[in-house]
Amino acid sequence: MSATPRQLVRRLRVALVLPLVLVATVATTAAAQSDSDDRDRDHRDRPLPVSQLQVGSEVVATTGLRLAAIGTPDDDSGRLFIVDKAGRIMVFHPDTGVVDPQPLLDLTSRVSTAGNERGLLGVAPSPDFERTHTLFVSYTALGTGVENGALTVSRFVLDSADQAVVDPATEERVLRQQHNLNGNHNGGDLMFGPDGYLYWSTGDGGSADDPLYGAQNLSNLLGKIVRIDAMRECDGRLYCIPRDNPFARSSIGRPEIWAYGLRNPWRFSIDQQSDSIWIGDVGQNRWEEVNHVSIDDDDQPRDGWNFGWSCREGDDIHRQPANAGEGPDPFIDIRCNPRADYEDPVFTYGLADNDRCAVMGGFVYRGEEFEDIADGTYVAADYCTGQAFGIQQDRRGRHVANDAIGMLPPRITSFGADDEGEVYFVTDTVAPGLGEIHRLTFAAATAP
Repeated sequence: MSATPRQLVRRLRVALVLPLVLVATVATTAAAQSDSDDRDRDHRDRPLPVSQLQVGSEVVATTGLRLAAIGTPDDDSGRLFIVDKAGRIMVFHPDTGVVDPQPLLDLTSRVSTAGNERGLLGVAPSPDFERTHTLFVSYTALGTGVENGALTVSRFVLDSADQAVVDPATEERVLRQQHNLNGNHNGGDLMFGPDGYLYWSTGDGGSADDPLYGAQNLSNLLGKIVRIDAMRECDGRLYCIPRDNPFARSSIGRPEIWAYGLRNPWRFSIDQQSDSIWIGDVGQNRWEEVNHVSIDDDDQPRDGWNFGWSCREGDDIHRQPANAGEGPDPFIDIRCNPRADYEDPVFTYGLADNDRCAVMGGFVYRGEEFEDIADGTYVAADYCTGQAFGIQQDRRGRHVANDAIGMLPPRITSFGADDEGEVYFVTDTVAPGLGEIHRLTFAAATAP
């Protein structure tokens, strides 16, 4: 029987619709598969959660020196500048494992090493070191009276980036802060940020409870992170003030101050990829802390970052407002403000157990060898035990920590990274340390 005109139209509609349904179904399935592939790829590209990471290390050199800091010249040489606390800067070649026997710079006659914490404490090669070949160092000065133990930043302009030995007589003092009353809490780390400015950490002046009230006192450079434009000169100084420093155009505080309220920020690091600074601040009797903030000026409070010491230790109140007294002359009266906007640490650990004693601020891993599992992971450790901890940020910027990510050697004094982002650390010779250079390794944690 022949089809009616209505049946022909219905068949034509079905013939036209079925291919469209098939195309739409295939497209939807393909899109879903693509989304699934993207999610799988994103999951594979993300590092392991910090809870699933394990860190270790391999010894790459043993020096027998009191190693204190690591600097990385931007000159494609692959070298690392290693600080000997006694006053020397040594050159280490990671590709061969060799430490040059002759120091690049010897300041032993100018550096005070009295006590356990003084010495040559930091080194920062200038940005584009191959072209600018300028070296900045931080140390406690050997001297008499108020000059003894002064926290000092100096620069040395080399003839070329590959100059083998730097003449100490070419030293130019950039900054100095009186620190003669106590030998501890010197800070001393030094590093250039992606903004081209030089950052320098200083301790609160020493002893317990910040008797000088230095950390909250904006008229000095104690207990601070200092930021200067060290590659230019202004107003008769060997540096300029970045115009976005909190007190650059204010009489409230020293214009060099970028952050304050720190006890002994012995080691900090700047993650060039996230434009942020990680500060390990050594605590007193209860808490060790890590602070992490942006170095983008738009994110900074108007009066700068205040990390709370000595009004707070970790997250706890340390000095009640009623107990805050007057600092000795020439320091002004400093009192803790219960309504102050202190910046909270992103990680703390207690000193009541496990023989832990002092946080050694670490570095964010940005290398290639362990990129798949550890990229973006901040690793630091305790000085006495070597217990390492790791911190990551999730996609919302929240900090996630693992305080048992591995055991490293005790007596770690500093972390650093080579020009490819691989992380190294150095140890002291205080027993059982051997003055070693280690390279950090990562692996997926095994089930207990």
